[in-house]
Amino acid sequence: MKKKWQPSVRTGGGPKYIALVDALETGIEKGELRTGDRLPSHRELGDMFGVTIATVTKAMTEAARRGIIEARVGSGTFIRERNVEVPVPDVIDLSINTLPPDIVADLLAETVAQVPSERLSRDLFNYSSYAISSHHRQLAAAWISQFCTRVRPENLLTTNGVHQGLLAAFGVLLKAGESAICEPLTYTGIKRIAEYRGVKLIGAKCDEEGLTPDSVEAQLRQSKAKVVIITTTTQNPTTATLSEKRRQALAEVCRKNDAWIIEDGVNIPLANDRTPSIADLAPDRTIHLTGFSKCVASGFRLGYAVLPEQIFNAFHDALVSTQWTGPGFYSELAATMLANGMMEQCIARHREEAAARFGLAQRVLGGVRHSALLSYHAWVSVPAGWSAEEFAAQASQMGVRISPASHFAISLADLPAAYRISLGACANRSMLEDALNRLAAIGSAPSLAYGTVI
Repeated sequence: MKKKWQPSVRTGGGPKYIALVDALETGIEKGELRTGDRLPSHRELGDMFGVTIATVTKAMTEAARRGIIEARVGSGTFIRERNVEVPVPDVIDLSINTLPPDIVADLLAETVAQVPSERLSRDLFNYSSYAISSHHRQLAAAWISQFCTRVRPENLLTTNGVHQGLLAAFGVLLKAGESAICEPLTYTGIKRIAEYRGVKLIGAKCDEEGLTPDSVEAQLRQSKAKVVIITTTTQNPTTATLSEKRRQALAEVCRKNDAWIIEDGVNIPLANDRTPSIADLAPDRTIHLTGFSKCVASGFRLGYAVLPEQIFNAFHDALVSTQWTGPGFYSELAATMLANGMMEQCIARHREEAAARFGLAQRVLGGVRHSALLSYHAWVSVPAGWSAEEFAAQASQMGVRISPASHFAISLADLPAAYRISLGACANRSMLEDALNRLAAIGSAPSLAYGTVI
């Protein structure tokens, strides 16, 4: 008689998802789990091991890679026969939202060559200020203003990327134990910062356009939160973009309820969105963040923060507390590129490439959400009969990593059956097409040689 599976997680160090996979293997070795046995659901496994659904998904992906499990759509997930050889394709990672570096590599190299070596040495190895030179401020303010955010140069600070700007904004506006309102599916960096700062995130309702003013107002009144985090353009992960009317309504809601706004504008330059930003509509209560990691190169760690005067000094102090020195090297490069037109050349190339890759995704995959503006990420509905987690795990088995909705969720209730892919993660379009074809094959066949994974 088969023993009942009594899973236990080792108490030593290491990732939780690996501990879960190890527990599966231990159960098989002890005879508690046998070929063909059906496993509990994601939620049940999460409860059994005291981990999140996202951790379970990661564990099941690894278990599939090792050939431990398979699933059958509509039936569940089962222990796989161990002597079955599972072919493992070359892995293409579409889960990280990056830009293809080779598109602008020559322009960046040319820029570095134009900066005198003594200046580069100084900016690389000396302390740098977040308050940049008057000349750079003027250039940066003009660049940001073309995307409909009026900027007073004296209210501008640099950041080591938009992520540091978000971290500083949390530090200025929120204390541990307080709450902030955001989209129900949001950039994972915001989730990490909130956890680090001890801040509770509350997801307001969204429609096809993005956050709805009524839901934001209801949450402000119910939760007493005083901060709203908004990505206005090609939101990550859903690609939703707020109309000018919606931005005006959200600004008014925050004004009525005396709430601050953190506006993540990192996607605006690539999208070339010239709709007035929320910072332009409510400059007295909005921190506007933008930068170059989503329009020039992922490793170009320079951001700009457009700040209301009353929190300028506090925000500067928050930046210093998270990173003592400013982004001197990247500031020097950006000032050079803004002055000689190289920045616009980089962004123009990426716009052309992003448009081509998004069009490719729409041709190959069903369920790609339409986006009127450019981005290097796409939001895709899974085929009928699949959950996002099942599809993501099967994609991994096919050699493609994607990010299911659960990775971005504030709450695991009512998760959409969708996933995000990075269109810029592949070095070239041929590799991207290979990855997209693998994903399309999952949707076109209910049963695959690789097995469908939970």
